[in-house]
Amino acid sequence: MVRRVLLAPFKAARWMLVRPRLVLAAGVVGGVMYIGTPHLGWDYRCNHPTRGGQPCTSVSYCAYYGFQGRRIDHPPYGESCALVKFLPIDWERLSADTRELVSELMRKL
Repeated sequence: MVRRVLLAPFKAARWMLVRPRLVLAAGVVGGVMYIGTPHLGWDYRCNHPTRGGQPCTSVSYCAYYGFQGRRIDHPPYGESCALVKFLPIDWERLSADTRELVSELMRKL
């Protein structure tokens, strides 16, 4: 019993070294679920009018395009848009799209 407990970390390390693709895939899936998917900044609206090439320092919304399509983000007041941003997965939109796809397939049957 004690021997099994002492050898458990070594067995886990051996398992991870033998199956690197599975560990990499699990890391990518975990990262996407925890951090989100990358999106590229495209459009924004300034809170105040700008003159003569002044940069926009405070935006009301930022529009990003990426793996999840067009997403709108509302940064805190006084912040600008990032060029690349990781946005969390929109589970409600994903489930609505899935329900729509399933219902469309059921109608065709």
